[in-house]
Amino acid sequence: MTKEQFMEQVTERVRQECGQPDMDISCGIFMKNNDTARHGIVLKKRSEFISPTVYVDGFYQDFLRKKKTIPEVAQKVLEALEKVKEHAERYQDFSMELEDCRDKIIYRLISHDRNKNYLQTIPYLPFLNLAIVFNVVCSISDHSLETITVTNELLDKWDTSTKELVRLAEENTPRLLPVTMDSLASILTKYIGIAGEGESSADSTDQLPMVLLSNHVGVNGSAVMLYPGVIHDLACRYESNLFILPSSIHEIITVPDLYCGTGKELSRMVQDINENHVGEEEILADTAYYYDRTEKKFSYEQQ
Repeated sequence: MTKEQFMEQVTERVRQECGQPDMDISCGIFMKNNDTARHGIVLKKRSEFISPTVYVDGFYQDFLRKKKTIPEVAQKVLEALEKVKEHAERYQDFSMELEDCRDKIIYRLISHDRNKNYLQTIPYLPFLNLAIVFNVVCSISDHSLETITVTNELLDKWDTSTKELVRLAEENTPRLLPVTMDSLASILTKYIGIAGEGESSADSTDQLPMVLLSNHVGVNGSAVMLYPGVIHDLACRYESNLFILPSSIHEIITVPDLYCGTGKELSRMVQDINENHVGEEEILADTAYYYDRTEKKFSYEQQ
């Protein structure tokens, strides 16, 4: 049985078990970051704006391994739908009118090459081999970020331009998602479990002055690369041009070019890490970037 056939059979079973006549239950394939296809079942109450979705890709693997039957999966989907429905109800009164969203529009960075299909559905601005795309913030805290993607359809409804989205996002993103910086000691502690000695802030003097940059939520933090002055100020602090390593869509690492190899060598390292340690949806790029503090310019080597 293909995943599509599995999804359709589970959806039909969910319809039978739901027992709510005002609910539209459908299924589909949803494009996520890096053109990753996710199979989901959607619960839509005709009078409501939000449509909770439960993805069944993991359930399909359980089904193939004979760990769960179709009725058992349908029950799990119903339970999951109920949970996300309760969560989504908080946003039923959320306004998607442009005037109500102006101070909530932010940008994030994704790969251009890995999102050829996805980018056909959303407004974006090219940046190096990346794309600047836009979201509307629904909820934000120190530990979570919930957003709605700005699609071509929404842009048409708003009757505005990508240029205006850029202007609004340039104002909102650094304000809503302020930059955070951690030193090499913090990086080693986070990723390798090696406890750093002494001060661990970005102002400390490390043997190798690598700095991990993200935002205070730790979600889509690679966009801090676009924040005015952030990369330039680091380059001036170290009196050096910088290499920028795209750790994931959530963070980047900077290192002065005095301390490392060539851009090609670093790109190979980034590519190896992506292939072995980063989830497909989390990859930003396979290339290292370079910031020239004199020219105030980003660049990268074509592979």
